[in-house]
Amino acid sequence: MSKGSFADMNCPIAQTLEQVGEWWSLLILRNAFCGMSQFQDFQSHLGISTNILSQRLSQLVANGILSRQQAEDDGRVVHYHLTAKGQSLYPILAAMSVWGEQWVPHPQGPRMTIVASDTGKAISGVGIIADDGRELRPDQLDTVAGPGADEKTHILMRMRMETMK
Repeated sequence: MSKGSFADMNCPIAQTLEQVGEWWSLLILRNAFCGMSQFQDFQSHLGISTNILSQRLSQLVANGILSRQQAEDDGRVVHYHLTAKGQSLYPILAAMSVWGEQWVPHPQGPRMTIVASDTGKAISGVGIIADDGRELRPDQLDTVAGPGADEKTHILMRMRMETMK
């Protein structure tokens, strides 16, 4: 495994980080979820250098998280849109936002609040839902090794089971 890459690590968290774990990528995705789609808008809003932005957008496109489309009215203009794979990252960003407001608050109050579009009421959090609809706490969850697990994963699962005793 090369420094700075998790490509060879057999772990779903590591593989997610390999695709979107770089901080600029997460901020680009935040802006895409807010409707931003053009290079110059990402660049001016984030204050990111054009070469880094170009690299991050290219990687998000290569990973199937964003699609790149030329504007119909002007072929020189490119729009970046979230794919279904990209859209499925929203709960992660929402959880980070809720966590940040709770644990790293701004002294003047919330910077942003996620609300239900039908009621305008703030969400109460981002949770893990059981198949029967119950919200589960971390102490109500277990993690088990699956068929794709390697020895390192099995070691982690054994350690977790030991701490649960």
